[in-house]
Amino acid sequence: MSIPVGNKAQGGDFFDRERERKDIWRYLESNHILLSGPRRLGKTSLLQRLAEEADERGWLTMLVDVQGIDTADAFVAELDRAFPDDSVKGYLHAAGAKIDGLLKRFRKVELKIPGGVGGGLELQALPDTPWAMPAQDLQKRLSPIPALILIDEFTVLLEKLLARDRAETERLLGWLRAWRLGTGVVCRFVFSGSIGFHTLLDRHDLVTSINDAYDFRLGPFQRQAALVMLAEEARREGWKALEETLAYLCERAGWLSPFYLNLLLTSALDAARDRELETGTDDRTLRPADVDDAYDRLLANRSRFSHWYKRLERDLPQPELGYALDTLAHTARSDAGLTRRQLLNRLQRREPDPDLRARCLDTALLKLEEDGYLGNQGQRFLFLSFPLRDYWKRNHA
Repeated sequence: MSIPVGNKAQGGDFFDRERERKDIWRYLESNHILLSGPRRLGKTSLLQRLAEEADERGWLTMLVDVQGIDTADAFVAELDRAFPDDSVKGYLHAAGAKIDGLLKRFRKVELKIPGGVGGGLELQALPDTPWAMPAQDLQKRLSPIPALILIDEFTVLLEKLLARDRAETERLLGWLRAWRLGTGVVCRFVFSGSIGFHTLLDRHDLVTSINDAYDFRLGPFQRQAALVMLAEEARREGWKALEETLAYLCERAGWLSPFYLNLLLTSALDAARDRELETGTDDRTLRPADVDDAYDRLLANRSRFSHWYKRLERDLPQPELGYALDTLAHTARSDAGLTRRQLLNRLQRREPDPDLRARCLDTALLKLEEDGYLGNQGQRFLFLSFPLRDYWKRNHA
């Protein structure tokens, strides 16, 4: 099975996101970007596609995954390895007119071409840390050129740093902010991560450390894009899928996340193959009944969704964990979702004080929305993914 489920979609496995990519390239002319959004929407795949498109646009680009890093000096060292001095010099030598054309579209940059790319660079003093000197060297090397620094899983790094040393985390974030806001800075940062940026920063009172970046929120696929992707993937697997069957698959998935769509399609094709073997027919046409069979199979396989529960246990301390789990349990019991008032009423046994209960619920809802568990429709909060909702209803409600 070649359909990517949970893996980075590259090459021909990457579909759509044309509008998002167009918008991001435009915003980068005058902004650094915070790529935020719930889990399982393909943020890493989008970053990879941006990296692939960057060269023809004149950017020197690297995608840097920092989820395995837990110190500030290791973070600086990883960026330094991604953009060594030789690659910068080679880029400047080869890019030529591309740089000129790119910088002419930039705003808030004091251009200085030729005789040095960019101009007016100011470096602020850094705190006395082991990474101060390499950080300043890196900043000096990258600031005046169109270097696109794509940082994936940045919030995973921040959580580790905060657990180890809050002061060091503040110093790192402060340096990055001062770099982004400095005079003559041509390079651009795109920060992305699977943990809710806003929940994490708000919890530690660090929102102002990155509020200069443009908050680009990634959403699910549009329906037509989802149908195109599913039809092509079914075709590659040797199956015909009528549009009405794929539309039914979208309805059963609920949230048009590439991950959930591919998960249900993969299971549906397995169900169709089993049907083919049982009946002895050679009709390789996907049917709505295959989608229903696939849905039931997914719910029967608890390991497909159990990590969504374990992640909350890992990420949230008490009492936040209790509020989040209770909120999900109550919401899972109602396919139409629940209003905030209804949730407050159902949480009364957990916390009698109405003001404290309201604050705790709002914190839980923010976390659950940012991490892709819940969304809102009108005044109601409900599960985004129908398979996840039904798994939760069966096992945790």
